[in-house]
Amino acid sequence: MRKFFETLKHKIVLMSMLLVSLLGAITTRLTTCTGQAGLVANQIVVNPNNQIVAMETASFVANLFYEGADDPFPTQGAGGETGKLTHVVLKKGEKLFGEALSKIITKTDDIIQTSRKWSSPQIQEGARAIQKKIGHAESVNAKSAFKNIKYSQENAEQLIYNIINNADAVIIRSKRTMIYNSNGQGLSVNTKTGKFIGFVERNLEKELVKQ
Repeated sequence: MRKFFETLKHKIVLMSMLLVSLLGAITTRLTTCTGQAGLVANQIVVNPNNQIVAMETASFVANLFYEGADDPFPTQGAGGETGKLTHVVLKKGEKLFGEALSKIITKTDDIIQTSRKWSSPQIQEGARAIQKKIGHAESVNAKSAFKNIKYSQENAEQLIYNIINNADAVIIRSKRTMIYNSNGQGLSVNTKTGKFIGFVERNLEKELVKQ
């Protein structure tokens, strides 16, 4: 039975890609009943590589903080598993940046809430994340975007809010999503659940430094 479904899945993927190839440029709007995964894919040129990239990007945005069966690109199927094998870089003003950021904004409270978890009896995750960033920078004699920020939970929560609401770049990978602002500060969250992981430095993000 499992082999049958695996074969069926592969056939569906191949048929979907063939359909896109035959149709050429397409315009698709997929909207979940929650309204959180709306996205627009415009003018996909007749090129297999471009079509695959577009499908993967849409997959990531759709699955970002997935919460229910109304996901237009579920893990199984065209653009699902394939999309999760790579990553995408979304910059402010580019296609899908707004859709991805809007989903992140709806999870701001959850991200802050998970940052309140106690890392130890003495310090919470958010405050600990600031401490780690500053400590690491000092250990290698480097300048941190978080320098002079006191590592308190209150400051961590304010950082989370500010980074999300002033974001100009989002990098979505299979396990982690990074949100960056122009000040060099970044936030790392779990791509699947949206839980807080820590803070990151923009100048250490290879996907942004090389551009």
